[in-house]
Formats: sequence, structure tokens, C-alpha cells
Amino acid sequence: MSETPLMIQLPDVKLEALYAKGNGKEAALLCHPHPLYGGSMDNNVVQALQETYEKSGFGTLRFNFRGVGRSEGVYGRGQSEARDVLGMASYLREQGFEVLHGAAYSYGVWVLLIAAGLGLKVESLVLASPPVDFLPFDELQLPAEPSLVTLGSSDQFCAVDSLQSWLDGASAPDLVHVEILPVCDHFYWEREEALSEFVASFLKDHVARTAT
Repeated sequence: MSETPLMIQLPDVKLEALYAKGNGKEAALLCHPHPLYGGSMDNNVVQALQETYEKSGFGTLRFNFRGVGRSEGVYGRGQSEARDVLGMASYLREQGFEVLHGAAYSYGVWVLLIAAGLGLKVESLVLASPPVDFLPFDELQLPAEPSLVTLGSSDQFCAVDSLQSWLDGASAPDLVHVEILPVCDHFYWEREEALSEFVASFLKDHVARTAT
């Protein structure tokens, strides 16, 4: 696996990123957990997601939100970070990718869905532990695209019942696939391989078309 370190200039900030070209015209944009709690693109879950997408032939772009690592700027309570996502999606389009997919963990899920509400177009979503018990998800909805949602059986910020209540409002519930990892909390320590297996199966069965 080979990622290229980049500093990508957006209209108002320059963001640190890691980019892998992949084998086709499809790429995954990956969003990391909460910046105020140590979240970054080097998080264990984000790395597991990136490796799974790359092994499946997709291009990947993971990056640090503004104010994290070498990225310029300051924490923006989700709204500025959603602009970061839109800017990174534009970068991938400029690299020639015709189809984009979204993948995110925890706070990154919240930001990714805010970006979707602002016009981000993705053909699928992999969402690890949406923190529905920690951040306001009431006005956020999944796009009507194939989606995998994962959570641990002991997730502190994404209880099974809370997640189901939120998913009850999905516009296309038949496109949503939920996987619960036993003996797993919000942080997926030593459960990364199991997560990767769920994601790889989802990509193979519901997503991967030209990225092979």
C-alpha cells in the first residue's frame, strides 16, 4: 500500500492529506473522528477503512480537518469541516475520479452528512459508529445510496436503539446495511480486522463496479 503525503490548498486553508491513486475512476473520501478529542487521519479506524478501500481497488483520500496536524485553520464546529470535505471532493474530481464514495468514523460521519446536505454527491457510504448519542443527528439523513453502518455492541456513543431510531427516518431503508460487532466499543481496538471484513464484503456485494 502506498499513499502520497500532500498539502492541498482550499479557498481558505491548506490541509494535510494522504492520497492513493487506486486502479480506476472511483475514489473514497475518508473523514476522521473529533478533532477536540485527539481525532486525526491517523486514527486506527480511518486507517483500517483506507486499507480496505485501497485493497478493493479504489483511490483514497484521507485528510486532517482544519486545525489538526499540519492542517491550517481552527476547529469550526462541523460547518467549517463540512467545507473541508467539499473541497477535498473537488480535489478528487480534479484528479479525474468520476465516482466518489464517502467513508467516515464517529464525528467524521456527522461532518460527512452535513456536507451531503450542502451538495456533496457520493455513490455509497460506509459509516462507522455515527455518534447519535453525542451529536445532533435529528436533521441529518442518509442519502438514498447504498450504505453500511457499523457499531460495536457496547458502543458508548452509538447505542443500537438510538441508531435504529435515527435510521427509521432513512429515505431508502432497503439500501442501508447495519453490522453490529460483538465485544466491541466505540473505539474498535483489536476489532479493526472484523470491521475491515464487513467493509470489504459491502464493497464487493453492493458497491464495487468499475474499481477492480
